[in-house]
Amino acid sequence: MPISFHVDRLGRRVVTRASGLVTFSELSEHLDAEERQRALDLTELFDARGATTDITPDQIKQLVRRAAEAARRAALGPTAIVTHDDLVFGMARMYSILVENVAPVGVFRDPEPAIEWLEGLN
Repeated sequence: MPISFHVDRLGRRVVTRASGLVTFSELSEHLDAEERQRALDLTELFDARGATTDITPDQIKQLVRRAAEAARRAALGPTAIVTHDDLVFGMARMYSILVENVAPVGVFRDPEPAIEWLEGLN
C-alpha cells in the first residue's frame, strides 16, 4: 500500500508516509484507517515526498466534504503535507484552501518548516 502511518498516542501525532501513485481510493482508505484508530484529532505529518497522484479536483472536493462530516463527529487535528511533486503540491494546496474552515492544513516542500508549523499550532 502506498500509504502507511504510525499513531504516537503519547506525542499526540500521526506520522504518515506515501509513495508511488496515490489514488483517491487509497486516500479514502487511509482516512478510514485513521478514523478506526480514533486518530483524526491528532496532529499529522503527511510525508508525500515519494508520491505522485492522479486525484482530480472533484475528488478533492469529495475529501473536503468528508472532512466536514468527520468534523461534526469530532475535532480534526492539523495536518502538514510535505511533497516535492508539483501535482501533489497543487492538489494539496487546493484541499488546504477548501478545508480551511474545517481543519488547519499546511502544504510544504520540506519537512522542517512543516514540523515547525505543526509545533506552532500547539
